[in-house]
Amino acid sequence: MTDMADDRGRPSRDADYALRQQTGFKLSRASRLMQQRLEAALAAQGVSRLTWCVLASIGLERICTPSGIADNLGVTRPMLSRLIKTMSDDGLITVTLDPDDGRNRQLHLTDTGHRTLAACQPLVRANNRHFAAKLSPAQLHHLHDVLDLLIDGETPYLDAL
Repeated sequence: MTDMADDRGRPSRDADYALRQQTGFKLSRASRLMQQRLEAALAAQGVSRLTWCVLASIGLERICTPSGIADNLGVTRPMLSRLIKTMSDDGLITVTLDPDDGRNRQLHLTDTGHRTLAACQPLVRANNRHFAAKLSPAQLHHLHDVLDLLIDGETPYLDAL
């Protein structure tokens, strides 16, 4: 009865459909579980998950331009611009003009940003270890491969992360 309608035009019940068995549902649920656990840990430091991602991009991956960070995170530049403003206002980063090209901006962690990054890094690692421990090393490797396949070819930029 899939894709069929009853006499009132309403979708017929599909006896084979189970929401909790759908790939999208499972991926979304796993993602939200990981996010909620991480957000709770980071909240104690006054940091959101997205703020952590920007701090890590600058301080750990040495990506210091807004466009580079947007590409790294896969988010739109307008969304990132709002976050950069907030992080600058909060004293986590400074924004300077690129000495080689005054049209481009460079982002740098402040002392507060460095301290926040250092305080959050063990929390992020603990969250990753918590979920990775549920899988064997081979399963974790396979999961990464499968996720890469699912992401490949899709819209590269999200409005939110």
